[in-house]
Amino acid sequence: MNYKNNSFYLIFEVLFGHLTDLLRYFWQKKNQILAFGFIVGVFLSFFFLGGAYVVWSGEETRVHKSLEKYRSEVSNFYDSFQPKSVKILDRNGKVMGEFYRRNFRPIRTDNLGKHNVVVWAVLSSEDREFFSHSGLNYTAILRAVVTNLVQFRLSQGGSTISQQLAKLTLNLGKRNLFNKLTELYCTFYIESQYSKEEILAMYLNQIFLGEGNTGVEEAARYYFRKPASELSPEEAALLVGIIPAPSVYNPVRNLGIALSRQKRVLYDMARNPELHPSQKDIPVKFSESIEVNLKRFRTIYKVKETKDDDGNPKYSSEIGKYGADKDFRVNLAPDFNSEIRRFILEKFSNEDLEERGLLVYTTLDLEKQRFAEEALRIGVDSVRTDLSKQELDYQKKGKADLAEVTRSILPQLSGSMVSLDPETGDVEALVGGYKISNVFRFNRAEEAKRQPGSTIKALVYALAFEKRIVNPSSKIKDEKLDISGYSPKNWYKGYRGDITVRQALAQSVNTVSVKLLNEVGISYFIQKLSAILSISEEEAEQRFQRNLSLALGSGELSPIELSTIYATLMNGGRRVTPRKIIKITDMDGNEFYNTVPNEAAEQILDPVACAMAINTLQSVLTEEGTMTLKRKEGEPFLYAGKTGTVQSPKLKSSKWKGIKGVRDVWFAGLTPRNVTVVWVGHDEGAPFPGSGSGVSGGIWYKYIQNVKSKLGMGNQLISNFVGDFVKVDVCADDGTMIESNPDYICKVPLYAQYYYIGDLPPKRNGFHKSEPQPNITNVPSDTIEDDSEISTYETDGTKIQPTAVDSVELEPPLIDNRRVRYNEETP
Repeated sequence: MNYKNNSFYLIFEVLFGHLTDLLRYFWQKKNQILAFGFIVGVFLSFFFLGGAYVVWSGEETRVHKSLEKYRSEVSNFYDSFQPKSVKILDRNGKVMGEFYRRNFRPIRTDNLGKHNVVVWAVLSSEDREFFSHSGLNYTAILRAVVTNLVQFRLSQGGSTISQQLAKLTLNLGKRNLFNKLTELYCTFYIESQYSKEEILAMYLNQIFLGEGNTGVEEAARYYFRKPASELSPEEAALLVGIIPAPSVYNPVRNLGIALSRQKRVLYDMARNPELHPSQKDIPVKFSESIEVNLKRFRTIYKVKETKDDDGNPKYSSEIGKYGADKDFRVNLAPDFNSEIRRFILEKFSNEDLEERGLLVYTTLDLEKQRFAEEALRIGVDSVRTDLSKQELDYQKKGKADLAEVTRSILPQLSGSMVSLDPETGDVEALVGGYKISNVFRFNRAEEAKRQPGSTIKALVYALAFEKRIVNPSSKIKDEKLDISGYSPKNWYKGYRGDITVRQALAQSVNTVSVKLLNEVGISYFIQKLSAILSISEEEAEQRFQRNLSLALGSGELSPIELSTIYATLMNGGRRVTPRKIIKITDMDGNEFYNTVPNEAAEQILDPVACAMAINTLQSVLTEEGTMTLKRKEGEPFLYAGKTGTVQSPKLKSSKWKGIKGVRDVWFAGLTPRNVTVVWVGHDEGAPFPGSGSGVSGGIWYKYIQNVKSKLGMGNQLISNFVGDFVKVDVCADDGTMIESNPDYICKVPLYAQYYYIGDLPPKRNGFHKSEPQPNITNVPSDTIEDDSEISTYETDGTKIQPTAVDSVELEPPLIDNRRVRYNEETP
């Protein structure tokens, strides 16, 4: 082969020639280049070192003050200072929560010896030469550089404990060369001013260890419910493993990663026994027993490993499960108080919290809170009882796999509840989880977003009224739909033909809701929803997909968001902002923070449309609706609400083995000056027996009956407002205006119903002659698609044994992408 005729060879030859010329030039000019490089290097060094020193000079006073405070914490005389508490008061002045910034004594130089296991773990993992270096560990830095170059990633750091304390104290934020050099100045300052024992104790008290925990003592109590001095090597290793990346390595968020880190730290400890301050206390054959001890650790904390649907490992445990116990001395409303504490810690400095006692005046009504907790506990327990019966039934039938699945569902079934005043936005009761105790748990009332099912229909109807597409007496046809391929099903087979709009909402007819949303417009619906929830339209577009299944509740809302929607209807269409804190003062009454209840709220919906929607929602709780409330003769009917049931997809291949049931059950209830939303379900969407009326509706009714009988209730469901309306008496049988005529017969009369002027209900002779629509309880049993029951409640709150089915619609399954899914029974 002739290489001289090869194009690649020719190009290489040219490039090699240029490179040779360039190197020859550099060699000839080497003295000038070296001199120039030296000058530039000196200039840059002075520039960066000088600039960093200027930054350090500006921070030195603040750092000195902070470090002296830290030293006072680790010194023997710290105990002479008694920090003040923060008291949380309900709206009637009762103390329902009390906490300190810290409820324990920090690690100090005089008790450092009691924390030998923690010290051993920290030194083995973070700084093996801590007691021999003077702030920087050049060996560790070199080792980290080599390791990172070999692995082509930043897998190891070389910072010392002194450097980490400097970084924590400075808290300069963004990582850059100036800040790194500033931290070096701070490191040398720390080493020159404080003993190694003081530095170590300060570090152990200030290091962040995830889930809001600062310091080893706080983290030990959070994750393991014990002081740091009592930690086993396995527990200490798990805590120390969190240090490099608390948001990634902490066991609450990523247990699998945390356990892997734990093992690594334990083996580091085994390789460095000389770092234990008291080596005679090291367990015999420590390195050989690591695996056995880890198994015992996993048994103690009930660490379980399962597989998700994709076969990936999934972990659960009781580590950190009871973390919030340490936060409060008094805690009578755990979920509510936890949110208040979070706000206080963000709003006030540590010095403020320790040196001045604070009083937080809140909107919560402790009596209502107790009623809510009791009602939710009883309601969820009833579902758990049904699940237990279902498990036994499967066992009797020899279906061991289904019995096991049912048993796994039962412990995690939970619920949440929010009750607020729609005129002020004041949150009067809030329960974030089933388990009522002073312990940490997920606040589902505010953080869990689930499909609301038919409860969202109230907003669809209000917008249809506002646009005057229909009124409650309008006739609308329940019929098979096909809108661009979307054909929603009702909860019953077939269609009912012409019915009134009021009857359609009372009986939760899916086809009518979809029709109305189609005429209202999806864009308009999302726009109004974003305004009510005070979120951007971009966020609303992401959360609520653009399809007509929104009319059936395919978007996702938290209970407090759903309560805000209903509160807006109750507040005459004006924006409602949930409020928890009224004001914050010190013990002398000096005010540091205050709020105004719903001042100058924006008008989002027309008040007449809202009043019409509330009137229509009243029908849900009558004999024509999905949840009948019996009432005494002549008693004013001051209740309205909407049930919502999200059906679980019928998938044989799912982790729930095709068990039949519902996924989420909701109820949104309205009474004078009150909106209450109840959700019951399973965090992972497991199926269970129940319905919106039978479970969540029952919880609401028990709660509201307690409030009414023990605290009293107003006498006006719809507050007075100015608008273009008239109030007329209507017959719910057919939507006609009641006439004083002996021939006029009405089974369900409705009085003082709101209508727009010029859009009144017709007289009876204005309709084509037709038979009254049958009540839902008359539907033949062979036409039923779902076997949940209709719920009827006596005036004392007791539930009447059901005689027919509940108007539970088959809701669309969880939509996990932008593609519209039109068949509700197909995931």
